[in-house]
Amino acid sequence: MRFVVASYGTKHVGMLLTHLHSIARSHPEARAAVYWQDIPAPLIDAIRAAFPSFDFPRTEFEFHGDWIKRISNKVRAWNRAAAEYASEPALCLLDVDTLVHRDLAPFFSRNDAEVIFTWKPERTPLNTGVMLARGGEPVCAFLREWEKRTLEILETPELYAQANDFSRGYGGTDQMSFFQMIGYEPGRTTYEIELAGHRVRFRGEPCALLNETNSRPITAHTHVIHYKGGWQPILIEGRRFTRNRPRAASAEMYALYLESFMAALRRVNDATGGSWTPRDFNLHAPAWHRQTSAGARALLYSLHVARDYVRSAGEMMGHAVRLAARQWHAPHQSAK
Repeated sequence: MRFVVASYGTKHVGMLLTHLHSIARSHPEARAAVYWQDIPAPLIDAIRAAFPSFDFPRTEFEFHGDWIKRISNKVRAWNRAAAEYASEPALCLLDVDTLVHRDLAPFFSRNDAEVIFTWKPERTPLNTGVMLARGGEPVCAFLREWEKRTLEILETPELYAQANDFSRGYGGTDQMSFFQMIGYEPGRTTYEIELAGHRVRFRGEPCALLNETNSRPITAHTHVIHYKGGWQPILIEGRRFTRNRPRAASAEMYALYLESFMAALRRVNDATGGSWTPRDFNLHAPAWHRQTSAGARALLYSLHVARDYVRSAGEMMGHAVRLAARQWHAPHQSAK
């Protein structure tokens, strides 16, 4: 089994470390390929030292536009991986903000699909953060076409606006291109298309099994947890829990992520003889969560929330001041 992940820049470097540790823990015999770019040498070298059996091919993609567009550029790395590892019988293409919790081999036991995707009964039904595939020409043909269509959307303002229009239910650029490629229909889980003379079969698995995106208790059926969207300010910036990511519903997943990250950090320090800290890897390990007493934890979390509200108010005030300055500056510039 071969895992494939792409990571661009330093924002998600701690998530990359945690992701790789989750693979090594849940699939000790598996291999992985990390397609990376714009990560400082000391960080990527430390991660490489912690996972010496994994491959770390460097990419040199040209990124245009805002930062969020980099997310959909994962399909470029996945397309490259499909070609480079075409002989692999099982490819697991995952986003960097996922955590692999259980063995994924059972999903490959049925020979009824070249590509396995995930769906959920929600307004945005598809999430392409987890894709399983069988190496070979059909999957190569699929990923070439998926990359082509995704880049077309990224480079066309009208299409990009559609991809990010919540009312359309796509949820993003690469999800729009995939949605349209297979002709997705709610409730339908099997598809077949013809690409470059190859038949490509698709099977949908529930996100609750293979790509859990919601905050809820972890079950015996939870294989991959996807810490997307509202999780990232909490994990990366140390922000408070929110209405969409409530503390009670998120507690078990949050604890698992922090435990996995701290174990990954120990792995790096053991491999390098260093003293790397959470801050070095751009993840927040709060003091309140380390308390063993429920009372102390509740008190420190209350203080944490209060500080975060003050922080948010300061950010809003700064934004208002900058906006007022621009509005004042514009007419005075034109008057000159």
